Amino acid sequence: MKCLKCNNDQFVEKNIRFDSEVKGETIEVIAPCMTCSKCHSTLMTTEQMNNFRKISADKYREIHGLLMSSQIIAYRENLEMSQSIFARYLNVGEASIKRWETYYVQDASQDELIRLKCDNASAEMNFLNVCWKRAPEDLFNGKRKFNFQIMKNVVLYLTKHLKTSKLFLNKVLFYTDFLHFKNHQISLTGARYIPLKYGPCPDQYDAIYSMLINKGFLKESKNYIYECTQDPDLNLFDDNEIKTLEKIISTCEQLGLNKIYDLSHQEQGYSKTGECSFINYEFAKDLLI
Repeated sequence: MKCLKCNNDQFVEKNIRFDSEVKGETIEVIAPCMTCSKCHSTLMTTEQMNNFRKISADKYREIHGLLMSSQIIAYRENLEMSQSIFARYLNVGEASIKRWETYYVQDASQDELIRLKCDNASAEMNFLNVCWKRAPEDLFNGKRKFNFQIMKNVVLYLTKHLKTSKLFLNKVLFYTDFLHFKNHQISLTGARYIPLKYGPCPDQYDAIYSMLINKGFLKESKNYIYECTQDPDLNLFDDNEIKTLEKIISTCEQLGLNKIYDLSHQEQGYSKTGECSFINYEFAKDLLI
């Protein structure tokens, strides 16, 4: 190997910051390359170039919330499938699998296909979305069909301001929806709530939170506290909905989450609803907050 600028043949390997273009977007990555010891020009071996492409692709995937190449490989290996069998399972060409596992970025629809066919939480969430969309608008969802985008951004808003655990988040969501219904005769998220041992909880909350974590919108710390990884999109909410969210935050700050937890167990909607039944939003008129 000789330097193209000074013809020197002495090189050292260094990690260098580069601008890389992926799908028309310029992103910064750090990758190893050979650096001329005399003029400091950079060159890449074939192996380093392939590695650079893979690093660039995975950086793009990280930015856009897509599965990393290592995650796609892990899905395939967990299913104990070769690339050709995995391709038939997904109903795509084998070449696509080989590219996705290296430096070719899958598009959003392909990413969703992989998740739906390989990830239990994604498949369950997709099934629940279909069920929720079919459910009639009634007093068990606050006269509103469940809206995952709204739920996601309500959760992001609450966790951004409260940084709470799943246990308390369930109660705050209950009060958010029921308070909005009390004031405006419609719930905020369209979620249905059930009475469990630890108080009122959104139906299928584990699947909802798992999806938000898997998609990178939430992260759970070692002490089980949820933190949002991006700001909520407040453009999805009207003025009344924003007012409800602000009221819930101020109430939680005033009373404390432990008091909110205790009050939720005293709510008539919780105490008067049978096990495995949905809480009727008509109980909103008797809220204790």
